Amino acid sequence: MLSKRLREVAKFIDKGKVVYDVGSDHALLPCFLVQEKICDRVYACDNKQGPLNKAIENIRRFNLEDKIIPVLANGIDKISPDVNIITICGMGFYTVKTILENKELYAYDKIIVQVNKNTNLLRKWISDNMYTIIDESIVFEDDKFYEIVVFRALRTRPLDELEITYGPYLMAHASPVFKKYLQFQRDKYQKIAEKADVKAYKNKIQEIDDIIGRIFGGM
Repeated sequence: MLSKRLREVAKFIDKGKVVYDVGSDHALLPCFLVQEKICDRVYACDNKQGPLNKAIENIRRFNLEDKIIPVLANGIDKISPDVNIITICGMGFYTVKTILENKELYAYDKIIVQVNKNTNLLRKWISDNMYTIIDESIVFEDDKFYEIVVFRALRTRPLDELEITYGPYLMAHASPVFKKYLQFQRDKYQKIAEKADVKAYKNKIQEIDDIIGRIFGGM
């Protein structure tokens, strides 16, 4: 069964597009996209033969050999020219940065990224490269928050500090999960501030209170 996190990623994939899934592991997302008739062709990429073999097993198990193409490669080094959308999920920011930096990204409709932590650094990298975040989402699964960022390689204005930290679309969407995430962050800083009377932590608490008040009308 596909995780809530990957189901959320699948929502951003437009019907009929060709997807290149980096770090596909067991090819769970590619199999889902084809079985749900979202995509007719998906590339399942991994840089190690072991995980790719697991992907191949699943592809064969569901009889999807004609629609899902396994690729042994580092990131997007061997990406096919027919790809419209890139997905990179479950990796660290610095690994994602290594995969994407100094690459020609303008050909792709969307690049969908879910990093395990440091999503703020991902947004800053997008902003510094003058790319454009076009959507975001956040899910809570297995006691963890997962932020999903969708961007295009189009030049735009830089993000401000609040947008980098909390996400321009997450703040605009004002979902219940995002409110829960803000409250979680506030509680974390509150516990630290109780042990160490540091002004920076108190400022973060006030910052989060201001965002919750502005977006949700209060706690």
